[in-house]
Amino acid sequence: MNLSKYLTLTAIALGLSVSVLLGRSSPVAAFSVCGLARPEATFKTTGRLVTICRGEASFQMIMTFYDGTGYQRIPVEREKDLFRGTDGTHNYIINKRELIIGTDGKPPKRERVIQAR
Repeated sequence: MNLSKYLTLTAIALGLSVSVLLGRSSPVAAFSVCGLARPEATFKTTGRLVTICRGEASFQMIMTFYDGTGYQRIPVEREKDLFRGTDGTHNYIINKRELIIGTDGKPPKRERVIQAR
């Protein structure tokens, strides 16, 4: 058998092997920022993604920034249709309409909620 036929058959065999392996692999499971638990609520604002997870003693607000600079975790409490919490520097309130980030003595920053679940 000449070398080009051998290489062609080897490439075909490898391609079939990869196809068979990939076809039989189990689907990849994606986990949320809440781990295996289902999020209590999710919000998409004009500047960030906000996920509310159940914590051990309260809820946790996880804010992921669109610009890729990271995330922030804040303990929050549920009050009817909103979640309210503080990280010691800023106060956070989110509902289905807006996210409000405030500090004492300064006007609060407001972001419109685009999507809520």
